[in-house]
Amino acid sequence: MIGFLAACPIGAVAVLCVQKTIQKGFWQGFLMGIGSAFGDFFYALVTGFSLSFISNFFVSHRVLIGIIGGILMLGLGSNIFSKNPVKQWKENKKMSNSFSKLKVLGDFATSFGLTISNPLTILSFGVLFTASGAISSETPPLETSFLLLGVIIGAVVWWAFLAFVVNIFREKIGPRHIMWINKITGVCVMLFGTSVIIMVLFFNDKL
Repeated sequence: MIGFLAACPIGAVAVLCVQKTIQKGFWQGFLMGIGSAFGDFFYALVTGFSLSFISNFFVSHRVLIGIIGGILMLGLGSNIFSKNPVKQWKENKKMSNSFSKLKVLGDFATSFGLTISNPLTILSFGVLFTASGAISSETPPLETSFLLLGVIIGAVVWWAFLAFVVNIFREKIGPRHIMWINKITGVCVMLFGTSVIIMVLFFNDKL
């Protein structure tokens, strides 16, 4: 449940997951989400085992990390907004079962990087672990390991569910819808990037 709850808030990766699913099918959207699931797992690992050096590094550099992540989101959103996805969408409809391993790795790296660059991710796991009482200083390492395994499973379940639901309606979406979805996706990702930059610059003392 912790992994599921940490993954399900709608953010830049969720928007990209929806876009990829609509354009390329279930597996492309799902694999986009998997990168975010591993980003969540990384922060859950840091929080669960109290790896203070790594945790302190990300917390103390959260402004720089947030700004870099925000700039990357702005660039990614701008790139998505300016593209014409209809030609690619038609080609994907003809070859729905084929996809480039290089593009899959690129999608994985993008979603992983966007998750890691969000300074609230590590704090959210601290809140979830504390509120649930799942981990304390006295929790045995083996029990903590099983909990962290559950975190990544929960995150993967969320991304599979999201891609599955979106894929159900995929066949009802035409070229005009694809164009608008691409524009909206680009704007949303840019807005998320802007919000991250504003948050770390003006509300850093509250993080």
